[in-house]
Amino acid sequence: MEKHEIGKYIQIVSRQLKRNMDETLSKYNVTGVQSMVIGFIYKKSKKGEVFAKDIEEEFDMRKATVTGIIQLLETNGLIVRKAKEGDCRLKSIVLTPKALEIKTAVKKQISIEEKNIVSEMTKEEQRQFLELLKKASRNLEKNLIRKNENFQN
Repeated sequence: MEKHEIGKYIQIVSRQLKRNMDETLSKYNVTGVQSMVIGFIYKKSKKGEVFAKDIEEEFDMRKATVTGIIQLLETNGLIVRKAKEGDCRLKSIVLTPKALEIKTAVKKQISIEEKNIVSEMTKEEQRQFLELLKKASRNLEKNLIRKNENFQN
């Protein structure tokens, strides 16, 4: 494999996925990333309250990025933030009826894009691909942690 090919193709696939999602979901006034956050909030809210920290951890995003996404979703009437009982500093994130209406379209588009990605892969290749992506993510996270530890020392 040529040097730098892996990162190059990860970037290409990421941009293609983002472009496809954004184009299809623009009629709902949400981006692909916002749609994935809506899907996550919907799924996680079935088990309990959802907070910004949950989104940060799920998508490996910085606090400022999540704050921006949450503010846009709130401005567009797709979520509301509610103060947690007993601790007014914590605000849970709740989908509005408007977000619930588009959730089905969002879920469908995510499913289409995932099917497109693996369309010419066998079930075993799909399983391996997902495992390799997870492993790559863990490797990058470990490297980032090491860099931060070295920087702090």
